[in-house]
Amino acid sequence: MNLPSSMRQRGVALFAVLIILLLVSLLVAVSLRTSALQERMTSGIRDRAMAVQNAESALKEAESALVSARGGGEPSWQDCSPSSAAADPLCLPHPVVGGVAAPARGWTAAVDQQPDGLGAGQPSFAIQYLGRRETQSELGQYDEPNYGEGSGRVEAEFYRVLARGSDPQATPDRTQVLLQATVIRE
Repeated sequence: MNLPSSMRQRGVALFAVLIILLLVSLLVAVSLRTSALQERMTSGIRDRAMAVQNAESALKEAESALVSARGGGEPSWQDCSPSSAAADPLCLPHPVVGGVAAPARGWTAAVDQQPDGLGAGQPSFAIQYLGRRETQSELGQYDEPNYGEGSGRVEAEFYRVLARGSDPQATPDRTQVLLQATVIRE
């Protein structure tokens, strides 16, 4: 009688198929989770790249505002020179200490380089006047006594330029990028 053994095989086959189905379901769930993680990572990288692009654009705009101010009116800036109130936390060299989003910094809106709705927000820049100091000119060749006519030292104005990709108060859930540069005007 072959009937009982074939019934046992059907039960084992059903059990094996259920185990395989469970393994395939777990594999699909893991790959969906990995895919969602990769999508979030890609979105974060894209968001950061756009914020860096906006901050670089704001930095260039601030530098051109300083260059164009040489011939005429001065751009708005915060006085952080040694003769001013040096205890102001907004004048500290590390901008995060004084607060990146501090409205008292005098942020100036820059042109948004991203298409509507794609960027993290309006980029902006702030200029801090650090005072006049003596510096070395490239033409003076660093005080080489036998080179050129001058000593190589000139007096120049120093500015700290802060540029951010977007306003952290307006878009707190987006990537924040802050760039800092020192501009010297002779």
